[in-house]
Amino acid sequence: MSTHSTTQLWKRIESHLDRRLPDWRSRIQHFGQVDAIKNRNSGKRWADDEIQEGLVRAVLSSNTDWAKIEGVLPELNGLFGNFSLSFYAQLTTEEIDRIFVPWFKSRKAASMTLGKDLKNLIKTSQKLKRWSESNGSAEHYFTDLYRKCSNDAKRVALKIGLPESEYKLPALGVPIAAETLRNIGFDLAKPDRHILRAAGSFGLVQFSNWKDTSSKNPPIANPAELLATMTAFESLADAQGLLTAFVDNAVWLLCAKSGLRFSNSDLNALNNAREMPNQ
Repeated sequence: MSTHSTTQLWKRIESHLDRRLPDWRSRIQHFGQVDAIKNRNSGKRWADDEIQEGLVRAVLSSNTDWAKIEGVLPELNGLFGNFSLSFYAQLTTEEIDRIFVPWFKSRKAASMTLGKDLKNLIKTSQKLKRWSESNGSAEHYFTDLYRKCSNDAKRVALKIGLPESEYKLPALGVPIAAETLRNIGFDLAKPDRHILRAAGSFGLVQFSNWKDTSSKNPPIANPAELLATMTAFESLADAQGLLTAFVDNAVWLLCAKSGLRFSNSDLNALNNAREMPNQ
């Protein structure tokens, strides 16, 4: 897609959000990732509890409507022991089942995979706690890997999210790895189901396994296609002089339950400048 084409696509995305979700910019700002990226670019470094908070928020975003998690964010500090790595690393799987899962269920904020995700987060917290004790901070786990990846956050997401990687963090697949990185100030797209189907519907990425493109079904992306999706959104953002996370979140708001719930056909129509439904 040419720079002109991506600029026209972005203008149409902005136009539809402006008309149908007028508070979309403030909602993206409220997510906190844009400020986190700006802060890291200005030299901020994250303490261990801030790293843990970024991980917790990312893991909780998996397989659920983010609006449900937003509703409990003010209470998480108490539940997660002030986001202490040591506190969470010492938890048992029994405590996850007895305390944490019921807590989220009582607030209607539990995903289908919550128990498994929070148990895997124990292993991640233990790994980062050991790293912090040996290397000075959990932050260094990410910044050292960032340097090894030639300052490419997309490749860091693959390293900490793919199961075959020695840097894999147990609670993270690639989308949640990208979300974690954005929460702690690295700028990249999160290749979740909505961003994948937008990338395909916009013609930015050709997926080899997308047999059912109807409704809101996403493609099944291999690692190369996850990287291609993140790269495509980075290019789309660069062409507009915007942060990748900002553009990614805007497209996410087009697609997600918390936003406009665009189907694949809606996204395809937007890309081809055809008349959109419900204008």
